[in-house]
Amino acid sequence: MAGIGTRGVEAVGGYTIVRREPLERLEGAFIELVHERTGARHIHIECTDDNNAFAVSFPTVPKDSTGVAHILEHVVLAGSRRFPVRDPFFSMTRRSLATFMNALTSSDSTTYPFSTRNAKDYMNLLLVYLDAAFFPLLEEDSFKQEGIRFEFEDPADPTSGLRYKGVVFNEMKGALATPQAAMQRNLGRTLFPGLTYANVSGGDPEHIPDLTWERLRRFHAEHYHPSNAYFYTYGNQPLDRTLAVIEESALSQFERFAIDTTIANVTRFSKPVASVEHYSAAAGEDNSRKAQALVGWVTVPAVDSFRLLSMRVLSEVLLGNSGSPLRKALIDSKIGSALADGSGFQDDYKETVFGAGLKGIAIDDAHKVEAVVLQTLERLAADGVDQAQVDAAIHRLEFEKRERSNAGYPYALKVLFTLLGAYQYGGDAYTALNLDADLEHLERARMEGRFFENLIAAELVDNQHRALLTLEPDPDLEERKRRRELERLAAVERTLADSDRAGIVADALRLKNAQEAKQDIAVLPSLELGDIPMHFEDVPSRQIKIGPATVEFFPLPTNGITYIDIRSDFSALRRDLKNLLPLFSRVFTQTGAAGQDYVQIAARIAGYTGGVGAAPAVQPLAAREDYLQSFYVSGRALDRNIGPFVDLLTDLTGRLEIEASRLKEVIDESATRLESSISGLGFQFAILRATSKLSSEGAINDGLQGIGMLHEVRRLARLSQGELGDVITRLVAIRTALFRQDTVHIIVTCEESMIDPIAERLQGLVGALPVGGANGHVEKPDALGAVPEARTTPLPVAFNVRGFKTVRYTHPDAPALLVLANYLRDTFLHRELREKGGAYGAMAQASTGSGTFYMASYRDPNVTRTYDTFDRAATWLVESEVAEDALKEAILGACGDVDPLESPDIKGRREAGNRLTGFTRRERERFKERLLEVTAADLGRVAAKYLARGRHVDTTVAGPQLVEAATRERPGLFEVVAPV
Repeated sequence: MAGIGTRGVEAVGGYTIVRREPLERLEGAFIELVHERTGARHIHIECTDDNNAFAVSFPTVPKDSTGVAHILEHVVLAGSRRFPVRDPFFSMTRRSLATFMNALTSSDSTTYPFSTRNAKDYMNLLLVYLDAAFFPLLEEDSFKQEGIRFEFEDPADPTSGLRYKGVVFNEMKGALATPQAAMQRNLGRTLFPGLTYANVSGGDPEHIPDLTWERLRRFHAEHYHPSNAYFYTYGNQPLDRTLAVIEESALSQFERFAIDTTIANVTRFSKPVASVEHYSAAAGEDNSRKAQALVGWVTVPAVDSFRLLSMRVLSEVLLGNSGSPLRKALIDSKIGSALADGSGFQDDYKETVFGAGLKGIAIDDAHKVEAVVLQTLERLAADGVDQAQVDAAIHRLEFEKRERSNAGYPYALKVLFTLLGAYQYGGDAYTALNLDADLEHLERARMEGRFFENLIAAELVDNQHRALLTLEPDPDLEERKRRRELERLAAVERTLADSDRAGIVADALRLKNAQEAKQDIAVLPSLELGDIPMHFEDVPSRQIKIGPATVEFFPLPTNGITYIDIRSDFSALRRDLKNLLPLFSRVFTQTGAAGQDYVQIAARIAGYTGGVGAAPAVQPLAAREDYLQSFYVSGRALDRNIGPFVDLLTDLTGRLEIEASRLKEVIDESATRLESSISGLGFQFAILRATSKLSSEGAINDGLQGIGMLHEVRRLARLSQGELGDVITRLVAIRTALFRQDTVHIIVTCEESMIDPIAERLQGLVGALPVGGANGHVEKPDALGAVPEARTTPLPVAFNVRGFKTVRYTHPDAPALLVLANYLRDTFLHRELREKGGAYGAMAQASTGSGTFYMASYRDPNVTRTYDTFDRAATWLVESEVAEDALKEAILGACGDVDPLESPDIKGRREAGNRLTGFTRRERERFKERLLEVTAADLGRVAAKYLARGRHVDTTVAGPQLVEAATRERPGLFEVVAPV
């Protein structure tokens, strides 16, 4: 690496290298530096990965729940000294091919990360991020738009009623309405009294109005300084060039500054405590068994890498799978039906937390849950921990260390999240990445005997810093909050003089004019269309036959891991069997097989694999109005475990055994998890229900993942154990129909050297499956009725979706529709729904695979206003002139959409699916070529054809007050079907 690769060099520019260590797992190096003048810290991960990443993170320790750190994160990205445009962050998302761009506020820090595979893009984004973080404009209007402001119901009418408006205000209304958020709030204020963790760093809507613009600016000055900055870079970009840009663009303009963002250790309790928190529940439903109880402890410091590793292993042993002793004891107690939110080990606090408990309990049963937890831990401390379970937990760590996956987050940022706690809390960031020394220490400690038994005693059984955290459902909570908010506003309004009212109206008008003003974004750096890579990577394969079964090998550098996907077709299943596929997917890995019970199967999964899962998938075809109905079994394992891995898959696919009592547990756990997650699933449910009204494949997806699936799970949960015989018969019929020698297609992604031994092993798997059997009639449902639909759920916000039927991938209009989605989102919906309307998210999405298009709002305080906006959006583009620079940006964004970041674990599976469905490499390259040819006229034409004149469907999932207000304001807007 230029600048620091030579022996003996200790400095680069204004930086001193304080540590350089090898990182064998990445075939690279860990380099830690300090900027001499400002004290800024920097960690660079030098490796061959071309997906380069950057982040700057600031410890931010709010002293209240006004959301100052979170709102500042938004306002920082709303214009800076060098880039004085209203929204440079969102503008850069469409001038870039970034594989990740975001900003993240946690309980004690704020981080600004990005990653990209394009070297020019990397430098463009680096400049924008540095200027945003260190030299933001922090304008008052940005604070009012993103954070909080007064505005009248009708902004121009001072008699229409005073209201709070603001993007974060509405975002947090939705975010805090879930049981998960209520549990975290309860945990923070109870286990960490008086510390920053006792506050809601994202902001509590009851306290956000207390924040002022002046306080926000002070918080930035106190926290966003190089002396409080932790930089991170990753990849194959020359470090010296990156450091020079950071120096010139930011650090050279600062001097070292004394900043104290340390967080004190919590004062430990002398005896355990208890706390109750309420969460929003649906009115009119039976909430008698919707409480939760979590027993939580503050355990080891996050900076102690060995103790941290030990607790991670212990948590995996206790709760990691259905056969784990504490998890099994809780479920077997029948007090509840699923693990409570917050169960497991949380290392994103300065002092870590372990929790265990149950959801789906009666309100009065919290102490029973506590008793099960404590008695089980006491028994394990006395009688001993199963060492095979410890081995399995350590195996999982080894697997995670070896796998380099871009699934979920880019791997470059997974590395950042792994080391960030140790980095900012003053620990050893290198050790956080390189576990070898601590794993060796752990093995020595285990050999000395009773290590984990002593750990259970010290950190859990005898640890008095413990709390019993209870969540209770409250169907009136949202209504009480709404009334308190209106009463507070009414009290403020009574104090307003006429001049105050006029000022609020003038502020709203000025903000509206600023939002509508044309921005000169030419100051922002941008990629050009010529920077877009036009070719997709060739993914070679080798196909063989094992009997009648097809096996497709994709030899790739997987770092010693083998990925196996077994595809079958469920199109011939009867409708009643298709309805059971979500349950079958869970049962597949949660029950017994080949004479072993579910505990033994769980032990095999944990001990020999990196995970096994099963799920149905609806795969649209590229060239015609049709789709595949696929069922996938997917698993991964270290190469050394290929034998037991394939043996496990053989038993699951060919010898699955379903027992009524275990099936009842799985059904109840699934139902409880779903019921407690409904508030967080509103957007998914709204989109799936809208698309179910457009096409047959949408209708199937709704039954597999949406409201249809939820209703089927509820139906199953009402059955007693004695009534499950027919369900078991149908689940067995599903397995028999799916897994046959002549219908399975096995996809293997592995190292070249593993192909022959895996092929040999797979002969046993295929041989264990039955042969033949008619597929039968392919059944495809009709699209659901097109009636506009609203569903209620206990939320103070709305998810609104409008969908359109369009065309498939190979149709000449498909590229223009994808560009249109980007253009409409960036130039119209973002402004109208987010900036003006206060919704947290505004989307337009063209699914060129399924031939659908939708517009949507996320955590939206509005319903009728949003549908009016959708109406205007359909004709706005037809009636307006398309800006050439915005068209270019929309094309750039569309090119990024069709070229996602991949890694070996994804490539083989995706390539096999692409070949099956007609999304071949040549078709994808042709589609990209056609994207570059899209014109302004094309956008106007497809907008008129498919949006302005096309049939649309509407679905809203929202709080009952919002739905009631919308139907009162506009009768007939939609049919209120039922609660979700």
